Amino acid sequence: MNRGNRRSFLVKSGVTAGGIIGLAGCLGGDSDAIQLGAINPLSGSAAAYGELATETQGAWVDRVNENGGLEVGDSTREVEIVEYDDESSNDQAQSAAQRLATVDNVSMILSSWRSNGAIAINPTINSNQIPTFTHGFTPQVNEDGTYMLRLTVSTVMDAYPALQLVSESDDIDTVGVIAEEGDWGDDTLDLMEWWFETDGNPGSYENLGRFSFDQQDFSSFITSARNSGVDALYVQTWASAMQRFILQQNREGLNDDMPILTGLGGADYNDLGEVGNAMENVHALGVYTRLSYADNEEIRSTISDEALSQFEEYQEMDTPDHPTAYNVYADAQAAQYAIEEAGSTDGSDLREALVDNEFTTILGNATINDKGQPAIPAAYIKFGTDDDEAIVDTVEWSGQLPAITSIPPEVDL
Repeated sequence: MNRGNRRSFLVKSGVTAGGIIGLAGCLGGDSDAIQLGAINPLSGSAAAYGELATETQGAWVDRVNENGGLEVGDSTREVEIVEYDDESSNDQAQSAAQRLATVDNVSMILSSWRSNGAIAINPTINSNQIPTFTHGFTPQVNEDGTYMLRLTVSTVMDAYPALQLVSESDDIDTVGVIAEEGDWGDDTLDLMEWWFETDGNPGSYENLGRFSFDQQDFSSFITSARNSGVDALYVQTWASAMQRFILQQNREGLNDDMPILTGLGGADYNDLGEVGNAMENVHALGVYTRLSYADNEEIRSTISDEALSQFEEYQEMDTPDHPTAYNVYADAQAAQYAIEEAGSTDGSDLREALVDNEFTTILGNATINDKGQPAIPAAYIKFGTDDDEAIVDTVEWSGQLPAITSIPPEVDL
């Protein structure tokens, strides 16, 4: 990795400053400060998420340091974040992790992006015992004793709330499924097969085809869903691909004919402001999106009082109002909990503080298991519209998502 790829700036000032997100005016870093890492995609295809992460992590550092730092045993220490741009590249992510582990000697890594990025850095962070939060959904990193942690779903649990809805509905007997090519789509279809065929839950599914993330025209899939006789359509994709599908199905009126069911990609990783009234009769899993609709009484009831109080503090800060930013901030809060609970900055102590212990972030109460997967609060939301805005129609399910990392699930559902 070129030295120039190490991104640094003074938080809020936007000034390039030599590698540290930390104290204004402190170009060289504080030798007593707690060193934390961040691997963010500040360029390349995922740059929008990296920019959100940088801004959110910087605001968290400011808040911590303005309050005097973190309590580590008998001392209070300020925090600095060493951030690298992984350029949305697996090789660059691995290089960044290696440098954070062996040169910067960070205690934790607050962010790593993309499933393949998580897979790329997994050997490095485990061999160096550095707890790392990933925004990748792959269960391939969910191994016993792992240092790779997340506060989001895995690909094998993403469709779980939708499947509950199908099995409990009097109106849905058969659900059609379209899914991305690749591991996430494979896991979605494997979960469908296990749910309906092996575990014997009510209902059935029909595979209506696969597509690439770059798919532009979904008309053939929409026609197939309409002509297949299914009662609902489950769509597995996210981000720009999900937005394209949602807009196209609305133009063709598919959401008038049947419910459109999605997982995390339908809300948490979808720009609801861009799709607007196309969200009518779209059902989506919301882990972070709940906070965007916290003024809705049904949604508010899914968020604990402590989490709501933390979110109100978040809103008073110079932080992005975006579901992904909420997840990034929750990861930083979890790191803070680990450091203060352990009274240490040693990686093994920090992991021990996080695993199998309940803690609260703006997302609510979470417990991370030995494989790095959390049981985490969520809601399954049916969206409606008001003028051109997506609104919450009803909350169809809420509770703790179980920590599923395999098919069949290793936990009771």
